Amino acid sequence: MSGSTSDMISNLPCNVLEKILMCLSLHAAVRTSVLSKKWRHIWTTLPQLVFDNTFYKECTRATRNNLMMTIYQVLLQHHGPILKFTVSLTALESCPQIDQLIHFVSKNGIQELTLHFHKGGPYKLSSSLCSCRGITCLDLVSCVFKPPPGFKGFSRLLCLKLDKVVIAGDTLSSLISCCPLLERLTIESGSTSFGYLEIVALNLRFAQFVGLFSSVCFKSTPHLAKLSIHLLSSFGNLVSEKRVTSKPNMLTGTFPVIELLELDYYHLKAMAAGGIPNRHPNTLTHLKILKLHLICLGKVDEISMACPGVTVVLDPIPEPLEVQDWSDISLNQLREVEIHRVSGTRPELDFIKVILAKSRILERLVIKLESKEVYEEWRILKELIRFKRLSPDAEITLKSRDEVLRLGQSF
Repeated sequence: MSGSTSDMISNLPCNVLEKILMCLSLHAAVRTSVLSKKWRHIWTTLPQLVFDNTFYKECTRATRNNLMMTIYQVLLQHHGPILKFTVSLTALESCPQIDQLIHFVSKNGIQELTLHFHKGGPYKLSSSLCSCRGITCLDLVSCVFKPPPGFKGFSRLLCLKLDKVVIAGDTLSSLISCCPLLERLTIESGSTSFGYLEIVALNLRFAQFVGLFSSVCFKSTPHLAKLSIHLLSSFGNLVSEKRVTSKPNMLTGTFPVIELLELDYYHLKAMAAGGIPNRHPNTLTHLKILKLHLICLGKVDEISMACPGVTVVLDPIPEPLEVQDWSDISLNQLREVEIHRVSGTRPELDFIKVILAKSRILERLVIKLESKEVYEEWRILKELIRFKRLSPDAEITLKSRDEVLRLGQSF
């Protein structure tokens, strides 16, 4: 039975066998060469080569001690196009020999290139990279990107990810504008601080910025639907308030079709320090999801300064906020809301009260509690029961550590 099964697999078309091998790690794919004569060379035409930590774990000790030679040997035995090439090995130090790898794949139809370096200094990218005209996805970690004079960009690039990449701000702006098909952009600055960035990307759908950015101007992004900005370090630690407020972050531009906007407390704090125009140049009529991370509603004075058109109640307040005070606010497109780490402060409850009273088509409100005390949960629950809801279909889900309580369409 096993022999017949083996024959059935071996007799499959070569393109099917290639797809099977692409589901395996590269090391496992190479090992299939010992199965039979037919299998001996199938791996050598695989269109994707991935040298990552999974590959490293499956290597012998001798192979691990000379990773570059191992990669060279694989490339020397390979035939045909290499559409996807990944080097992401924690144990591999950046070194000049990597230039030869980039040169090799640039001559073999590379479309998706991933280069992640975690040891040694940032790798200075070879000029061969700029000759990869057919590249559609470029993912770089800890590299130095300095294109040669006359570089015209990547005409087919759809996705660009840069993490701890050393690049001048004007060079980055120019690179983005020279990629006319670019749809997804992710930039994590690490310890590098960017000054003024101008984004011209007519096809851009998604953009994410993490790190230190003084000013980001979305000059022409008519199709941008999702935007995320976090003033965080590359390891998830908050940058110091001194560094944030010393160079206020100004987010400018028009967002005619933006659906998701994600900001954090430090971005709002920088905006409050003077990094936002007195009047926002456009209305967010298509906005469906607004995510605010690390927001303390007890410090809403800074949010108020960042958003001068919004009335914000401070804690402590002399009187509870009345919904009538928000008569000029409408949330007619809001369907789902999630609020995390709610402790039941007056500003938090007032905020929830307004959400319920002003959201005509609200379907789902999820509240995740911070407190582990039962009496605190019941106190918050009693407050929620008293709040009026504009939407008859709104369901409130109250989540604590131990249980989930749903308050349906009628209390």
